[in-house]
Amino acid sequence: MILVSGYYGFDNLGDEAILGVLCEDLRALGIKGEDIVVLSNRPQQTADRFQVTAVPRYDLREIWRRLGDAALFISGGGSLLQDVTSRRSIPYYLSLTELAFLRKVPVVMYGQGLGPVQSRIFRHWVGRAFRKSAACSVRDSGSLQFLLGLGVPREKVELCADPVFQQQLVIKPSQPPRKILLNIRPYSGWGSHAELWRDQVQLWQRAGFEIEFIPLGPGDEELGRSLQHSCSELKVAAQLTLESAAGVFAGAALCVSMRLHGLIFSALHDCMPIGLNYDPKVEAICRQMQIPWLELGQLAELGSVIDEVWREASQHRLKYHQALDTLREASLKNRSMLARVLG
Repeated sequence: MILVSGYYGFDNLGDEAILGVLCEDLRALGIKGEDIVVLSNRPQQTADRFQVTAVPRYDLREIWRRLGDAALFISGGGSLLQDVTSRRSIPYYLSLTELAFLRKVPVVMYGQGLGPVQSRIFRHWVGRAFRKSAACSVRDSGSLQFLLGLGVPREKVELCADPVFQQQLVIKPSQPPRKILLNIRPYSGWGSHAELWRDQVQLWQRAGFEIEFIPLGPGDEELGRSLQHSCSELKVAAQLTLESAAGVFAGAALCVSMRLHGLIFSALHDCMPIGLNYDPKVEAICRQMQIPWLELGQLAELGSVIDEVWREASQHRLKYHQALDTLREASLKNRSMLARVLG
């Protein structure tokens, strides 16, 4: 039995996609669905969606019991270990790894994107967890350098890519409609930027683009509804799911996203991505995919960036198509790591 921990059951498209790939990896390595036990905020939903066993993520008694039967504990993937958006994430996830260590269960840190970690105590704890793990993989060079700075041996860390890159690129057969997808996640500057966002959306609409706001994670839809009050023609989609995402991205030409997996999904569905950098992980993924991005303080320049991407569409598509080939090969190393640990 394999016990899996991550940010699962919260209707976050990126994390649900990571879990989907992880379950595919484990099944490909001979693990049956009922033997994959996922810690979830919504266990029944997770069990039904991925055809696995799921238990409540905060039921420590049940987790302790399950660890007694586990052959492996997997932590990841994604941005679990950071203390900027929440100081509760690191204590939660690393407490679970400590329980696994106590139970003598091998721990794999899977597809992790690390940092920022501001607390010295938390940094020490992260380094300890990775040094004690049976194996670990990270999704970008920044995360690798972070671990090396904590004293984790280089040979211990597999530099891969986000597991979601295992999915195949779906190339659009023809020029898509003049439609832009927009994703904004909650951030501290929203209040002061709200009017600027309104102006940007109205500018794109006057340029002949249809705009659709896409919620990809907790809190996104509320921002979309708020923006809709001042932009009456703005469409706000329902929360995107693994089942609905492909159709939404396939029906648009461009995607402007603050969320990392919004950029990955748009590229994989040949919807030209533009990143909004609220966190170092967004800049890292934009560099990996060779796509343009802006800092949040540069929102006034977003219209000109969209114009440039639209004019040079073939060049931009070629760049991220080539990058996706490389990233897919790197992401498959996550499965290879699991294969080694499982023997």
